[in-house]
Amino acid sequence: MVDGILISPTLERKPMSHFTSLKNAKSIVDIFAEKPKKYMLSLSMAEEFLREPSALSPAERETIAALTSKLNGCNFCKDSHIEFALSVDADSNELKDVLEGNYASHRLAYVYDYVTKLTLSPSSLTKEDFDKVINSGIDEEELKDAIAVCAAFNYFNRIVEGHFIETNPEGFAQDAQMIKQFGYDRRRFNG
Repeated sequence: MVDGILISPTLERKPMSHFTSLKNAKSIVDIFAEKPKKYMLSLSMAEEFLREPSALSPAERETIAALTSKLNGCNFCKDSHIEFALSVDADSNELKDVLEGNYASHRLAYVYDYVTKLTLSPSSLTKEDFDKVINSGIDEEELKDAIAVCAAFNYFNRIVEGHFIETNPEGFAQDAQMIKQFGYDRRRFNG
């Protein structure tokens, strides 16, 4: 439990992945490091979508990342992005409400509905869904940024789940502080 938000229990497991080359992998970064040419641009994507200037705050974007991950059943990404959201001053009660589906009075309520539908049944989105978001006072740039985060986390969740990376909450607080200080793509500090 982090600030009253239930973190998924760490599962009793021997290897962290079924892949021989990733048997000691504890996070998505381990997957990226194994094939840097293929995956390292993903860190730049995370940096752009979650930390660079945006119509949505970093806390709002991290909340969307955690929500998308929860909808996909990706406990590793959900749990880590709960911690990352809290590290950039997300309100723990609001974050908990969003993850429990109790967000009707939240400023981004229709955005969360849109993200939910985009994750679970993307082809079912309608102009009515779009209009609900815009008519609630959210502008198109905010919605576009929410869509980008949602799309990115559908990708990240599948990388994590496809490689059998389990949640490991012990390191998330330290990771959150590192990301807060240096960002997701630390390569920009190496040279």
